[in-house]
Amino acid sequence: MIKYCIFDLDGTLLNTLDSIRYYLNRTLGEYGFDGITREECRRFIGDGARKLVSRALESRGVTDAELCERVLKSYNKAYDSSPYYLTEPYRGIPELISALSSRGITLAVLSNKPDSTARSVVSEFFGDAFSLVRGALDGVKLKPEPDACLEMIKNMGAAPSEVAFIGDTGVDIETGKRATVGFTVGVSWGFREREELIIAGADRVADTPIEILEIIGAK
Repeated sequence: MIKYCIFDLDGTLLNTLDSIRYYLNRTLGEYGFDGITREECRRFIGDGARKLVSRALESRGVTDAELCERVLKSYNKAYDSSPYYLTEPYRGIPELISALSSRGITLAVLSNKPDSTARSVVSEFFGDAFSLVRGALDGVKLKPEPDACLEMIKNMGAAPSEVAFIGDTGVDIETGKRATVGFTVGVSWGFREREELIIAGADRVADTPIEILEIIGAK
């Protein structure tokens, strides 16, 4: 029986695509580079801010590690100045969160977004609905490494078999699988194609938030 749900953040709970692209393109422009398209941004997201910046620069033929670090620092500073800009929950997500909570399911968030930023946006859009929120921390490997997920499960007092991991990318599904959670759910409304979630081995793929409620309720 599923008693705990760990959600990815960007592309699963919140539509942050335009926000991330806005701040990244503003930063790239400051360094003299052309901005990325919306579809490029969709492909580059998923493995943390460093990978996002690195992929954007590589797409412009730049591989200088020192420059990447400077751009990353500038991007993080710009994003953190107003992380709610152009961001909103996906339709149906607030209702899903409310319904899961009313059924006594403990909710958590695990993101590759910097920890302070992840906590800030979750609080802004969802208040205290999530009992545990974890973003990227120095010295802790990002998803798909299972370390942070396993630590969260332990902190919640859960058994992995009681946990569902829910996300929009193959990275999320792999994280859940490597943490041996009871169930993995891919969501098709996020930043990746449905096919990626299927290839990654998602136990189910949901096309709407209400489907997650039905899926979790059946497990």
